[in-house]
Amino acid sequence: MHNPVFELTVLGSGTCAATVERSMSGYHVNISGTPGRFLLDIGAGSLRRLLEAGEDYRDIDAIFISHLHTDHVADLVPFLWATLHTPAYNRTKVLQIFGPPGMNAWYANLAQAYGEWLYETNFGVEIIEKENESWRWNELDVTSAALQHSTPVNGYAFQKDGRLFVYSGDTGPCSALINLAKNADLLLCECSFPASRKGIDFHLNSETAGEVAKAADVKKLVLTHMYPECEAVDIRSECAKIFPGNIELARDLMRLTI
Repeated sequence: MHNPVFELTVLGSGTCAATVERSMSGYHVNISGTPGRFLLDIGAGSLRRLLEAGEDYRDIDAIFISHLHTDHVADLVPFLWATLHTPAYNRTKVLQIFGPPGMNAWYANLAQAYGEWLYETNFGVEIIEKENESWRWNELDVTSAALQHSTPVNGYAFQKDGRLFVYSGDTGPCSALINLAKNADLLLCECSFPASRKGIDFHLNSETAGEVAKAADVKKLVLTHMYPECEAVDIRSECAKIFPGNIELARDLMRLTI
């Protein structure tokens, strides 16, 4: 039995269609054997869910943003505001925010809207744009891949000690996701719709998510980013008709080890 390398906490398994049960997209990841922690996306509700999960928003090392749709980034400003103004807390290390092309311009516009304090933090924010790149970060091998959506989007792969964890962000069916997720121990994959929704270019349904997992030969598939119409359908069974492996449905505050 291998010791886990990553501990994943689901902060938001939903979409822009807000529900009580599912916050918008956000995930917290602990890296075993290090103090390293990072977020994957930070949609509305992420900060509250982080606290509900018993995790500390202070000293997060980095945020990996898949794309700039509001349901994936809406809690960034509250997160920075809380980090800056928590009593008796003085962050000193730079917060790195990785994202797709256009992230720097987006953040500059955000600063215009919210004020100079976005730049005048005690700790500093470093925006790092990535697309189809691999790099070393905090003892991890990280790869970003440009996927298929209505705006530039990155999928991310994280590898350490022989364990591979992949996050799809929002995407339609594409070979780039299959290649990124090849032989992954866990693929955290969007599944916006049930199988009845056909011909979707910029999202996956329960069948196309299964096709990606099968083609990539992943060990475990976790379906997330589910619109409310998924709740009335057994999307796990729909997916299992295509992908015979281990399938779980994400839910807010779920913890998984990889």
